[in-house]
Amino acid sequence: MNARFNMTWKVLLGTLGLSLIGCGGAAEGEGALTRSVGALEGAVTVTLNGAAEMTLECGVDTWVDPGATATDGDGAPLEVQTYNGGNDEYGPGPSSVAEGIYYVQYAAHDAEWNWDTKLRSVAVLDTRAPTLVLNGDAEVTHTCGSAYEDPRATVADECYDVSSQLIITGEVNGWIEGTYTLVYEVVDGAGNAPAAVTRTVHVVDCPTYE
Repeated sequence: MNARFNMTWKVLLGTLGLSLIGCGGAAEGEGALTRSVGALEGAVTVTLNGAAEMTLECGVDTWVDPGATATDGDGAPLEVQTYNGGNDEYGPGPSSVAEGIYYVQYAAHDAEWNWDTKLRSVAVLDTRAPTLVLNGDAEVTHTCGSAYEDPRATVADECYDVSSQLIITGEVNGWIEGTYTLVYEVVDGAGNAPAAVTRTVHVVDCPTYE
């Protein structure tokens, strides 16, 4: 069965099949839809430049659309319409700073409205753990008699905002002599975590009472 449409319609070939998207005007009946699409298999060929499945590291890689080419049944080049490639009006394209699966579509037709379409999937993944760096020394001495103020640690991630995700386990009592251990951890939104780091705090010189 041929899909038919007139010149006021655009064709978007999605993953769920052929959709006809109106570009304005009143609804039109079958008699007004004058052009035929997809009548001759193989008359138009769209060829992807690069892989059909691409992977980008979130926050590291930059999306650059490899594009596609198209030819008619005689091998003559045809114009390719891109959907959601980032440089067209149909979508912003894959975001290299947000995890997800994105789709970019390429379609072409000849003068007889024989068409072909290809789909590229772009997986933006976060596989890298955040950075976790102690502020200050890993071993410090605190003089007894005042509250211990921890310099904490600095965390950063290329894909997620982890500035509020620092977890500190342990506490230091600045009035009781002894050795204390603080543990610092962070996990990003993809579940990646670096090795925990620790700080040893020696509370010394507490007064003795007889």
